[in-house]
Amino acid sequence: MKSSFWKLRIVVACLGLFPMGIAFGEAPPNIVILFTDDQRWDALHCAGNDKINTPNLDSIAGRGTLFQNAFVTLSICSPSRAAMLTARYNSQNGVTVVGKGTMNSGELTFAHRLKEHGYATGVTGKWHLGNTPADCGFDFSSVCFSNQTWYGRKFERNGEKVIAEGFVDDFVASESVSFIEDASAANKPFVLWLCTQVPHMDHHHTWPPSPDFLDRYHAQSMPLTASWDDDLSGKPPYLKNSRSRTQALSYGYADSEAIREHTRQYYASVEQMDASLGHVLDALDRLELRDNTWILFMGDNGWMMGEHGFTSKVLPYEESIRVPMMVAGPTTSAQTDDHLVLGIDLSATVLDIAGVERPTGIHGRSLLPLVKDGEDSVHWRTDFLYEAPDPQLGSKPLWAVRDDRWKYIETITDAESGEIFVELYDLESDPLELRNLALSLDQKKRCQTMSERMKALKSEL
Repeated sequence: MKSSFWKLRIVVACLGLFPMGIAFGEAPPNIVILFTDDQRWDALHCAGNDKINTPNLDSIAGRGTLFQNAFVTLSICSPSRAAMLTARYNSQNGVTVVGKGTMNSGELTFAHRLKEHGYATGVTGKWHLGNTPADCGFDFSSVCFSNQTWYGRKFERNGEKVIAEGFVDDFVASESVSFIEDASAANKPFVLWLCTQVPHMDHHHTWPPSPDFLDRYHAQSMPLTASWDDDLSGKPPYLKNSRSRTQALSYGYADSEAIREHTRQYYASVEQMDASLGHVLDALDRLELRDNTWILFMGDNGWMMGEHGFTSKVLPYEESIRVPMMVAGPTTSAQTDDHLVLGIDLSATVLDIAGVERPTGIHGRSLLPLVKDGEDSVHWRTDFLYEAPDPQLGSKPLWAVRDDRWKYIETITDAESGEIFVELYDLESDPLELRNLALSLDQKKRCQTMSERMKALKSEL
């Protein structure tokens, strides 16, 4: 009897009626991926920040797992998106720079793989790759390229040019709801990758939230990092004149009050984006889809709000590489998790949810064992490699290894001579990364050990 069951199942799967990983008789689960732009890991009320309001994103944490140690493997828009699509490091998928870089020929995305298993595939919002959405396996796309105005933004809906009247992420939400409604009406499982433009700055390097949201925040009550006036004595010397510093100075970050005002604008922008996402979550309830829909959320990279006197991202410091991440499903419940998880894990999780066998060559791991089983029963990574091999926004080529306590960084400060500047931080005693222990003779052995670990992690790719 068991043999006959599996023969029947294989035949039906080959006909494309349901994926092999879905139990016989069950409807394939829907998947919604919320991917925000430049949202710091702590720019969430549910992450313990009582200065910001994010009720809709908080509702995901109220039903699922909030990952408190989530990171990206290259902290900038285009590479982070390519890593999310492929579950592979950027040095391997081909996108290591921001802009219109294209993934290597033959790279397969989660959309390609789910499409093969009968899923309707859609992407909405910001697109920031040289590959087209169709190249990446999406049947439906309504996207804008890179960053521009937040109001009256130009979009392309399956190649047709349209104007997004009003706030950009309200339009993204509306397009997302239309895709979900169409897939639901066709009785097809769907995967939607919703990419907000906000809270990324607009093309004028400003955050222009609606006054309705901005008026809820006051600069004098905004947090200020204790590292804002770091003299950078333990950092690579070039950083004193890098874009991360000069751009921050152009924003007035030599004055702490300018940082507070920027934080006010940023928080208001996050809340306005959160309100847009609420329309999508409400639609799932209205269409009675929540009971068979997984919601995955993460930011594409962090954002430095005056830490070490810097702005922007790419650099290997915590506020740049650490991101918010949550996973909630039909039967999950609220919990927090401290494992080191990565952006490349989110797309591996999508495959697992859909019952698609893990392909060879991907670097990410499914988060479902952590979501379902908890830490006691899961063998997980204890460190990870961060890479930024090509100069980005004024950075030099750099790599880092981070574990649950230590961070080790190598920066090539002179390409001709191969000169390397080394940093080592004890995140337990120095979470602000102010004291570079690589300058201490008593940490020489640890630096050697972590340098060897870095070589090993690179070779594993």
